[in-house]
Amino acid sequence: MRRLNSKLVMNFISEKGNDQIEKTYVAYTPLENFMCIAIAESYDNETAENSAKLAVEAALTAFERRPSLKRVSEYIRYANRQLLLHSTRYPLKASITVLVTDYTRIRYGICGNTKIYELYENLFTMVSKTKTRYQQLIDEDGSVVPDLSEIHNLTEYLGKGKHVRPYISGKKKLTEGSVLLFATSNLWGRLSEVEILDACENAKTNEEFLDSIQELLLSLQEQDSQKIGSYTAAVLSIEKVFQEDVQKEKKKKRLLLIAVIAFFVILLLLLIAFFVIRARDRSRIREIQEYDEKGIQYTEYENYTKALNEYEQAFELTDKLSLHNFQYIDEKKELIESITDKKDLLTILQEGETALAGKDYEQAKKLYEQIQKEAAYLEMDALKEDAKEKLEEIAAHMEIAQLDLLGDMYASTEEYEEALGQYEKALELLNQVSDLETQAQIQAKVFDIRQKQKEAAQAEQAAKEEKEEKKKEQAEEKKQKAANKIKIQINTLIDSANNALKEGRVSRAKTLYQQALAKYKKFNGSDEDAEKLYTDIAALGQAIIEAEVKAEEEAEEEQLTQAAKYILQAKEAAKDNKTEKAIKLYEKALKIYQELNIWDERAEAVYDAIAELEKGAGEGTDN
Repeated sequence: MRRLNSKLVMNFISEKGNDQIEKTYVAYTPLENFMCIAIAESYDNETAENSAKLAVEAALTAFERRPSLKRVSEYIRYANRQLLLHSTRYPLKASITVLVTDYTRIRYGICGNTKIYELYENLFTMVSKTKTRYQQLIDEDGSVVPDLSEIHNLTEYLGKGKHVRPYISGKKKLTEGSVLLFATSNLWGRLSEVEILDACENAKTNEEFLDSIQELLLSLQEQDSQKIGSYTAAVLSIEKVFQEDVQKEKKKKRLLLIAVIAFFVILLLLLIAFFVIRARDRSRIREIQEYDEKGIQYTEYENYTKALNEYEQAFELTDKLSLHNFQYIDEKKELIESITDKKDLLTILQEGETALAGKDYEQAKKLYEQIQKEAAYLEMDALKEDAKEKLEEIAAHMEIAQLDLLGDMYASTEEYEEALGQYEKALELLNQVSDLETQAQIQAKVFDIRQKQKEAAQAEQAAKEEKEEKKKEQAEEKKQKAANKIKIQINTLIDSANNALKEGRVSRAKTLYQQALAKYKKFNGSDEDAEKLYTDIAALGQAIIEAEVKAEEEAEEEQLTQAAKYILQAKEAAKDNKTEKAIKLYEKALKIYQELNIWDERAEAVYDAIAELEKGAGEGTDN
């Protein structure tokens, strides 16, 4: 309906000038309730496609999706993203002006050095600003005309980066009979505002206005012998503007009045609520501070569970603090941040304690390092010192675990002394920390290794004893063999001696007995064999003694018989008066008696006989 009840006439010219391709572009999209016009100029080295055309089409596409006077900046940013996406061979750069109208009002946005002029009754009612160094110099000192080269020194343009900051105008009502001129830099930079007014004054239609502008531009090129690049000019004539419904306007005014009254009522209520909230906030701040003080006390006593409970209650109260109340806002933000940080820190402490209890020492170390750092930041010195002690304990636990692992490795390779060394070091460290479970496990491993060592020693001793026993048995066997040999030799000697005795060779038997006795002294056989040999040798000895006695008796008998024979012979010789012979025979008999140690009547009889013979021999000599 807006488009049908209004009349906006659009005409434009676009020339590539002395450029290889067209570097400017203009297009517009009229919809039922909105109309969008976009004009752009490219500044890159791309010759395959027109960056200006790409930017204009992207802006119009974004407009068609969501037409609104409020989204002009959104259309320009979408065009910028499209240029960045298409910057493959070369970075694409372009200036753009986007104007949106609802056939009653207009709003425009500029990024770069394209420009809009609004003319009414041959006067400029609006001239847009550009995003250039040229514009900055004018804004800084309006009395000085900057160098025209600064027109192309852009401060913002499409393709500059992910974020562009275009100039976005406010809403402005359309005026019937006015004309909007859209111009690129090669046009407005060469034509003065006076020349543009003259061209508009003498033109009755948009086409005549555009023709006049083009003629002026070409004439300048002929005069200055300067080549003009691509340029575009577009003229929008506002012949009829859509008129809003008068009743609707009055209704709007009534609604506005109601809104103002409602605003003041709401403002009053808000003020009342503000003071109520302010009082509540003050009370809650005091209550939170009390919880904070209790939490600090519990932390100093290392009762972290109670401390966390205090901070959780304080945290619940912080949710009820109003950050919309400007009073105490900094204090509330600081208090909320402090309580949240302390609660989170104590929660991390619980996680650290859980990790430490679960022997996840790597995680516990990370958590307690974070706790130590945060506690120092929050000036919770007691917790900081506790975290330091816990880190030392964790380091000890990690070293114990490492020693335990090394001990297990040595134990697996049966290097028991090395394993015991590692376990002993671990047990020394365990005296510094409280871990009865690990201590019991390591002590069990030490006991197991000592048992294995004991069993190994016992096995070694058993093997040694077995070896000794075997050696002993071999020695015993050797000894037995030697004893058996001696036994045989002794028995042989005994048998030979007995045989010699039977044959009456007592001396031979005695020699063999001595040999047997000498061998018996070297005998190391069993007691039973030794006893039997002793008995046999003793029997042999007895037999030899008996044989000797018998031999002696027989010899004595023989000597006595011989003595008797000597006595008989002596008697016979005496009868024959062979006194000397008889005496010699008696002396022989006496000698035998002397040898036999016989001093009885027999010897006396011999002495008497000798004396009688000697006496008789003396008497015979006297006669």
